[in-house]
Amino acid sequence: MRRRMLVIALPLLTMLLLALMVPLLAAHAADRTQDQFVGRLGDVARFAVLAESAIETDETATLESELQRYTEVYGGSVLVVDANREVVVAAGDAGGGDAGGGGGEAAAGGGEAGAGGAGAATATDEAVTRALTGATTVPPGTAWPWRDEPMLVGSPVGRDAQVLGAVVVTAPTDGVRSDVTVRLALMGALALATLLLTVFGVIRPLVGWVLRPVHALDRTATRLSSGDMGARASETGPPELRELARSFNDMADSVEASQAQQRELVADAAHQLGNPLTALRLRVEGLASDGVDRDQVEPVLEETDRLSATVESLLHLSQVGATQVVAEPVDVAALVRHRCQMWDPVFAALEVRTPPSAVALASAEIVDTAMDALLDNAAKFAPGSPVLVSVQVAPAPAGEGGVPTVRVRVADDGPGLHPDDVAKVGARFFRGRAHQNVPGTGLGLAIVRARLADCGGDLEVGPASSPGANLADANPTGGLAVTLVLPAA
Repeated sequence: MRRRMLVIALPLLTMLLLALMVPLLAAHAADRTQDQFVGRLGDVARFAVLAESAIETDETATLESELQRYTEVYGGSVLVVDANREVVVAAGDAGGGDAGGGGGEAAAGGGEAGAGGAGAATATDEAVTRALTGATTVPPGTAWPWRDEPMLVGSPVGRDAQVLGAVVVTAPTDGVRSDVTVRLALMGALALATLLLTVFGVIRPLVGWVLRPVHALDRTATRLSSGDMGARASETGPPELRELARSFNDMADSVEASQAQQRELVADAAHQLGNPLTALRLRVEGLASDGVDRDQVEPVLEETDRLSATVESLLHLSQVGATQVVAEPVDVAALVRHRCQMWDPVFAALEVRTPPSAVALASAEIVDTAMDALLDNAAKFAPGSPVLVSVQVAPAPAGEGGVPTVRVRVADDGPGLHPDDVAKVGARFFRGRAHQNVPGTGLGLAIVRARLADCGGDLEVGPASSPGANLADANPTGGLAVTLVLPAA
């Protein structure tokens, strides 16, 4: 976002600088052009006085000498013609070999006076025509560095209403264009320095000041989504962002309070249900001891135990997310071996395959709870079948943001699940269609999934024979495989 705001601000600042620079540069170029034009007008007026005497007396030596010295000092050329457009004197670049010859037309002399092209001859001829008609010289256009046209200034020669000839001065604009070029370079350098100073001294800190609360708010939202309900945004920056941070914090307070109320409600309900269930079980057992048929009492006791287990699971589920789990490096392989050792007597064949060490970011309590739930399910839903527990450190998947993982897979050789039920495993109170009569609450894997999410882990479920389900050593005969996925340390 910082880059996008800079991209937006830079063109605006550049246009502002251009809006200030262009008029200043145009005014300077126009002033320098006008100064040269006024100076050449004075020169042409003086040459017109000298040319009048030369045309009347046919003595051109003085005029030719004056014009020659002038062109040597200022460059360019000077052309003097009489009323018949015959060249009287041509000095400078227009002089050629017949500066004083007077035998050609003014247009031809102008052709020699220019840079040797038809365009210069035409411009000189037009200047001569205007001067012979008594019209004043039109001010030239602004002399820009990319325009190399000379400045043409003409004046009629004569007294009163009588026009004896014309004088045309062709003045180079190199000096003006050079001065404008230097001014343009200085203003460009100043504009660039101003642009850089403004960007790094004003815009960049300002954008950072505006966006810093936005980035902080984004980090806070990420922490909240990961389960840290105590995260709050700092109320800094512009007033609008401070108000946004306050609204965000109010929302986070409401969400935290709502979750706390839900957990308290479930915990209170579970606690309040515990005592009546215990009393109910004692009364039912008392009935059995009073001579009531045991076969009639046993179903009631089983349902009472099942209801007690559900209440206990709800109590555990209400504690998920109650406190922030601090993930730390734990040796998952060692924890898995220890739990399997404790559960080994329950199984007919329990095989454990683990590396010497597999360190993940989690907590020992979460790993123990998850392993107990998975092994309990394997013993409950696949009684008598062999069970394979394996641990593998998987590399990061291809693409951005991937991290290595530690995968703990518990696969059994039991009846497995119906294909339509696999995607539903882990949902609260879900029981597979083939396990409706097996004791349980349907909350075990839901609790495991929630606890894994507290430390950034996940739960995967699939047929044990599916190679893509989890590990390479899948059971080819069927069954069910449940995999704990934890971020590697």
